[in-house]
Amino acid sequence: MKYCPKCQHQMNKDGHDSRSSRQMYKCKLCGHKTPNPLGFIADKKTGETDWREWSKHLQSGQDLHQKASRSQDKCEIKIETDSEYIIYQPMSDLHIGAIGCNYKQLEEFTNAILKVPDLYFSTCGDNTDNFNRFHNMLAIHQMQMSPEEQLKFFESWIEDTKHKFLFSTWGNHEEMEEKSSGVNSVKNILNRSLVYFNGIGVANLQVNEIEYTIAATHKTRFNSSFNKTHGLKQMARKELPNCDIYISGHTHDPAYEMSVERGTWQLFTVLGSMKSNDGYAKRYFTYWISNQMTAIVLNTRKKEFIPFLNLEQAFKYAGVKR
Repeated sequence: MKYCPKCQHQMNKDGHDSRSSRQMYKCKLCGHKTPNPLGFIADKKTGETDWREWSKHLQSGQDLHQKASRSQDKCEIKIETDSEYIIYQPMSDLHIGAIGCNYKQLEEFTNAILKVPDLYFSTCGDNTDNFNRFHNMLAIHQMQMSPEEQLKFFESWIEDTKHKFLFSTWGNHEEMEEKSSGVNSVKNILNRSLVYFNGIGVANLQVNEIEYTIAATHKTRFNSSFNKTHGLKQMARKELPNCDIYISGHTHDPAYEMSVERGTWQLFTVLGSMKSNDGYAKRYFTYWISNQMTAIVLNTRKKEFIPFLNLEQAFKYAGVKR
């Protein structure tokens, strides 16, 4: 018995091929002709795809994904205080675990955060060094702790500071783990208890009755060797025009600029890094690595935000006694 390879129905002999003289077979059901019929039949499963059915299933999966996600693009933060000023200290590129990390400065920042009542902070990514794959082994060998130890250190630090920790953004060093496995352990630690922006994020910070809008990201799409804050200003012009403060990190090369854009004052600040001694950066980026982090004083009684080169200057202006 011969069977049709298309419908598996019985085939009959149907003459010979004129070129090869091979025996031809014709299906009694579908009419298919072939010199190579099947010598057996099997209950081969046939698949069926209905795009509308799949669409409903995919939408359900999207809803479950959104329900499970702890990341966000916007947040509302409220601070009530009797003080005339609060101090906002954005930080970036801590690079915990690197042999070049300035742990003394990290301790000084942390002690100030814990001791000064109206001092709050955020981070803009690269919280840990987290080299697990890279094109230059020097960067990997300049880690003082393993990635696992870095996570434990960072998680312990968050436990001490989370009551002053407004939000955190993504970072490209956290991305290294994502590129290897799709997992981001730093992100998972942060968004269990804190506001986490998985890309560009906007924080609406309400201090008493005054609202300050902060746009933050780890790095921007645009860069200029003539103006360090160019990327943030382009982000403002192209995407988020109505924020008061724009913050990024990544370059380890700090700067800030107050500028009137669209008729209102806006602050653009690129943060430095606590990785103050980095052999890889000295080869490929710059000799001058700076750990300066712009400190910002926010008035609680009228809308006024004033940037300072460092936290000590902000303390002096706000009348904070240490």
